[in-house]
Formats: sequence, C-alpha cells, structure tokens
Amino acid sequence: MARYLVLFVADDADDGHADALRDVARRVGGAGFFDDPMGGAQRTVGTYLRVDDEAAHPSARALVGHVAVVSEVLAARVEVQLEERVLGHLVAGQADARLARALEAAFGR
Repeated sequence: MARYLVLFVADDADDGHADALRDVARRVGGAGFFDDPMGGAQRTVGTYLRVDDEAAHPSARALVGHVAVVSEVLAARVEVQLEERVLGHLVAGQADARLARALEAAFGR
C-alpha cells in the first residue's frame, strides 16, 4: 500500500497559501500540490509526497522544511499527516513537539 506524507493549511487558506505551497511542490522532487479553491472558508490547500521507501526520506525532510518556511512567512498552522494519521503541526514555522518526534521516527534527521 502506498504511503503518503501530506501537509495542508489547517486554518483558513487563501490564494497566497496556494501560490506558496504550489511553489514548494515544484521545488521538491516527487511532491504534488492540491487545492480546492471552491471550498471557501473550508478551502483545503497543501502538498504531498509518496514515501514508500527510505530513498524518499531526504525529499520528505526537504518538503517539511520548505513548508515550515511558508508557515513562518504566512503565519500559518499546517497539519502534517502520514498515512492519514496526524503527526502534529507546524505553527509559524516551528514543529510542535509531537510532530518533531514523529518526523524523526519516520524520516530520521
């Protein structure tokens, strides 16, 4: 079964979030982007990466790092999931303690 790392804006998202996350997805090999512009206040905007094996771990770490910058610049809270399980959040560019532990366990340093 395919494993995916998914990061999306957990609060209200707008075109600025979409533009920034689209750019991140273009910079990280294998990453994708999703956006539901018709969602209004419930708009879902984010990035994802298939992480089936250890070869994807550097890209996973890079994706989280780039999204952390977006989170900081846009003062956004970003939810991070692996296999549809919430790992934690990036808040203003910083991983919460739960997320930091989960990312290290899943993808190393």
